[in-house]
Amino acid sequence: MHVRAASLRHRRRLAAALVALGAVAGAGCASGVPDSAADQAFLGAVHVQAPDIGSYRSDVALVRLGHAACDAFRSGASYQELADRMVLLEGSHPLPSQDLGAVISSAADNYCPQYRSRAS
Repeated sequence: MHVRAASLRHRRRLAAALVALGAVAGAGCASGVPDSAADQAFLGAVHVQAPDIGSYRSDVALVRLGHAACDAFRSGASYQELADRMVLLEGSHPLPSQDLGAVISSAADNYCPQYRSRAS
C-alpha cells in the first residue's frame, strides 16, 4: 500500500509539473530580456547548439521553457517524458527534436545541474 501511495504522489507531482510546462509552452512571448548570468549562459548554449532557434522562439520563451524543464525534472519526469510532453504542448509549431534537446540539455547544465544525468 505504501508503494502504491508513493507512486500516486509521484504521478501527481509529475502531472502538476507537466501542466505548468504546458502553461509556459503555451504562453506568448513576453517583453523583456533575460538578464541573469544563468539565463545568459543557458541562452548562449542553446543558440550554439541550435543556431536557427531564434527565428521561431524568443529568448524569453526559451528561458521559460528551460525553467519549466527543470521543474519537470524536479517532479520526477524522465528526459523522454519531458520531451514527449513538450512536443505535444507546443501544438502545431513544436520545436524540432534537435532544438528541443538543446533546450533541455542546456537547462540541465545551467539551471539544474543536479539533473544533468537525465538530460544526457
